[in-house]
Amino acid sequence: MPSFVAIRTLPGITPDALAGAGARVKTCEAGMRSEGVPVRWLRSFFLPSVSQTHCYFEGPSLQAVEELNQRAGVPFERIIEVAEMTPESV
Repeated sequence: MPSFVAIRTLPGITPDALAGAGARVKTCEAGMRSEGVPVRWLRSFFLPSVSQTHCYFEGPSLQAVEELNQRAGVPFERIIEVAEMTPESV
């Protein structure tokens, strides 16, 4: 299944607000999965020095990942497909 990254700039975001956004994504993910859309939040990284998050997802399409983020009310600058590379894969 394709993987995607949602890139967000969130100036002034607090740890509580980040946790709240994650909880909303989890709730909306469960809803979409129950509707037959196999979308999954994998992990996120917060880059405090630039107030940015990179949130990784698996999903059947870019549109499904965008819909998940929109349902959760979590803003994003862009969502793009990614290819994973690990030390073990090279």
